[in-house]
Amino acid sequence: MTLDEQFARLIEMHKLIEDQPYKWDVTAFELRFSLGHATVERDLRILRKWATIKRKKGYLAIEESRFLPVSLTPREMLALSLAGQLGSERIGMPYSDALESALMKVNDHLPKQLASSLKKMKERVSIGIDVIRECNSDFLDAISRAITNHNPVDIKYFVVTRNELTSRRINPYGLTFRFGAWYLIGWCHLRKEVRTFGVDRIREIKIFNDHFAYPTDFNLNDYLSHGWSLQADGEPEHIKLKFSKEITPWISGCRFHPNQKVTAQPDGSSIFEVTVAGIEEIKHWILSYGRNVEVIGPETLRKSIADICSEMAGIYEKH
Repeated sequence: MTLDEQFARLIEMHKLIEDQPYKWDVTAFELRFSLGHATVERDLRILRKWATIKRKKGYLAIEESRFLPVSLTPREMLALSLAGQLGSERIGMPYSDALESALMKVNDHLPKQLASSLKKMKERVSIGIDVIRECNSDFLDAISRAITNHNPVDIKYFVVTRNELTSRRINPYGLTFRFGAWYLIGWCHLRKEVRTFGVDRIREIKIFNDHFAYPTDFNLNDYLSHGWSLQADGEPEHIKLKFSKEITPWISGCRFHPNQKVTAQPDGSSIFEVTVAGIEEIKHWILSYGRNVEVIGPETLRKSIADICSEMAGIYEKH
């Protein structure tokens, strides 16, 4: 009997007792699952961690479920647990406290063997994503609620480049986690366009009871795909890069952008092409590959990278 099979049987037993109260007894479960009396009683003891089970003349019924199990396999439970670890412990996603509490309840009511397996795997899987710029978790939860309920929000927003605190009214469309930080995407009433706001730069927030009409033609992922990462409101630029043969195997095996195109060259190098809004964000990515990449176009990007490289060389030539 595998762990998957045992867990699936427990789920089925719970559902049968819940859906058909006082129809099932130990003998009926022995016949249905070809089990011995002791095994069925052991399963019922586990189920009592999930629910209050009553007996009437030997027949079973669920009076109250403390934990409603679903048809998840142990592998699916591990995936859920790891996702919860990523969301609550590493990137501080909205409602992380509730997520952590829910996962603790799940773990508390799992069979010991399954709980032990999940604990072991969590200790042996490392997720290398962290929050770099901490934000107010209450603000993050408030924004998430406003997005769900289509409530406008007023925020006090600190603009780093101007060292200035500004007031904005935003129709919040979505949240995204990029560069180790959370960002709010929404319609800015001041600028009259969709803008991006770092949640860590929000100093105050107020949710309004009225509602805005969420635009039917707006899709968060489509919007973000216009840019390299966050810069989605600039002019479209067709980027063409040549990567050396040393780095080409790595580039060819990675998906950096949903619209990218990689073409192998006879000399082992490759041509990387993508169309994105603006060139500022992609410049940092290009520079990270050093001498293994050359900008073919556009000319503005090629010149900008050349100027930066010249300035960097000048720094080292001084010493």
